[in-house]
Amino acid sequence: MEFRVLGSLEVLDGACEITPSAAKVRAVLAMLVLRHNQIVSTREFIDELWGERPPPSALSTLHTYVYKLRKTLGRGGAATLATKPYGYLLQVDPAAVDLHEFERRVAEGRRLLDQGDAERASRALVGALGLWRGPALANVVPGELLSAQITRLEESRLRALELRIEADLRLGRHRELISELKELTLIHPLNEEFHAKLMAALHACGRRVEALEVFQSLRRRLVDQLGLEPSPELRRLQQRLLAADDAGPLPAEPREEAVTVVERRPAQLPPDIADFVGRAAEREWLAVALDRSARAGTAVRVACLTGMPGVGKTALAVHAAHRARQAYPAGQLFARLTAPDGSPVDPGEVLGGFLRAAGVPDERIPADPGERSTMFRTWTAGRPALVVLDDACGAEQVQPLLPGSAECAVIVTSRYGLHGVAGARVLALDVPDEAECLELLALIIGEARVEQERREAERIVRLCGGLPLALRCAGSRLAASQGLALRNYADRLADPATRLDELCVSNLDVRAALDASYRRLDPPERSLFRLLGLLRTPDVAPSHAAALLGCETARAARLLARLADASLLRVRPGDDGEVRYTLHELVRLFARECLEEELDRARSGEPPLAEEDAEEETEETVAVPLEGLQR
Repeated sequence: MEFRVLGSLEVLDGACEITPSAAKVRAVLAMLVLRHNQIVSTREFIDELWGERPPPSALSTLHTYVYKLRKTLGRGGAATLATKPYGYLLQVDPAAVDLHEFERRVAEGRRLLDQGDAERASRALVGALGLWRGPALANVVPGELLSAQITRLEESRLRALELRIEADLRLGRHRELISELKELTLIHPLNEEFHAKLMAALHACGRRVEALEVFQSLRRRLVDQLGLEPSPELRRLQQRLLAADDAGPLPAEPREEAVTVVERRPAQLPPDIADFVGRAAEREWLAVALDRSARAGTAVRVACLTGMPGVGKTALAVHAAHRARQAYPAGQLFARLTAPDGSPVDPGEVLGGFLRAAGVPDERIPADPGERSTMFRTWTAGRPALVVLDDACGAEQVQPLLPGSAECAVIVTSRYGLHGVAGARVLALDVPDEAECLELLALIIGEARVEQERREAERIVRLCGGLPLALRCAGSRLAASQGLALRNYADRLADPATRLDELCVSNLDVRAALDASYRRLDPPERSLFRLLGLLRTPDVAPSHAAALLGCETARAARLLARLADASLLRVRPGDDGEVRYTLHELVRLFARECLEEELDRARSGEPPLAEEDAEEETEETVAVPLEGLQR
């Protein structure tokens, strides 16, 4: 069985085409094929198919689409559509997907070109481009997620085309390339790479005047449409053409222009954690995602770690980055994308820091964020660099910070679902198991104390809900009080009213970590979140939330999904087909505190916190029923 995405979506079973005819079923299949052998969450499917306003029947309709796909693909064949927690997985040999073969051939062509074998590189790249049958997923109506994937595929196609033209230029095929490059500059009127290659080809054929006219035409277009001058590289090419003879090879760039950056190898990773324990499966997942030899292609490797506050995303990302740093000798860059006050950091500021760390002088760093992003991608081109982006607030913040080279890799941590980062592999972290939690506690307070009061240590782990941040707070308190018995400290933790007070030591604070996520919620989600503090069970279904809010089930389901997207809830399928959500015990206690604070504000006549923080109410704002609630 073959799956084709480089053109119209097609599924071939031998000589028979079995592509689904229904548009939404094709969209589901496209997502599965593009993420083959990776789990695609039900949330991503629903976002792709229905956007921000899914119908109440969205989940059951998705199940119907998956059922139809299973009938189409058959069971136990070359491709298997498996149900996984929170999503679905298409298990298939990568060689059966045309995208995999395209990326393999492009990687081979790039390698041969780097080795100076332009002839074989050209053949490999021609073969890669020959796999394309038209625009990517031409018969699929894309939503937000598939649109990002299509953009990625088309960018990969353009990059492969640029490499093939570069190989042909090195082989002296200038005359054959001129007509093709003229067509490409018409199709991509702002693409400087194609214009530069056309200028070089025209000059080599003795048509220097035409080459200079190409530059002037592009410059007028850039100035008129964007208010920008051509890039420094293109301006230098123009100067070389002016200084060159009528034909023949271009002269080398002047030395004073070439030496503009003091080459540096950034090493910005924070120190690794000495007592890092467990997470064996997650570490292996990241090692595979960062392995430069595992998967050749044209796109940068992006691994996203998501999960609730305090679950250990940053610690795992930094640990994995230190393990992989030898494979990325050009440098390691690190940036926190959330400011101390909880606001998103401007990507332009981050790019400025990256460029300075790479040795670019301040006077050469553009003021425009878009130009900074372009300069950063230029710096990373051909350089194996590793980038760690910590606590990202959304895909739109991450996108400008991604290198453009397949030699690079990026690790992103976030409390939020980063569904809009095309091609990213996403791993949702859960709390470690009890054995790993006990091992962490023993490393902090000493193995002897844990063994001496084993049952009490296990009790502390349970009262912390296995949350690594909470365990570090508890361990730090116990380490600072060597005479404090574990039993006495566990008794203090057992009081729900003061548990979060006990889990605060210096800059380690569970309440503050949860509060940062809470304050970024919109008023409707805050209303529901506070009311979840009334629950006596960790499980909640949309029908329960609707009863708490006094609203329709569909609206409650949307609010729960947004809380889950902020990692304040965990999603799991229910036995009755309804999606259910799980509330961590420490999150429930924090929600209860938020509710009590809101009640106190209401009694004192102060405006609700949501009204102070929000400029205006949204159409889904839900009135919180404060009457009759007791502390």
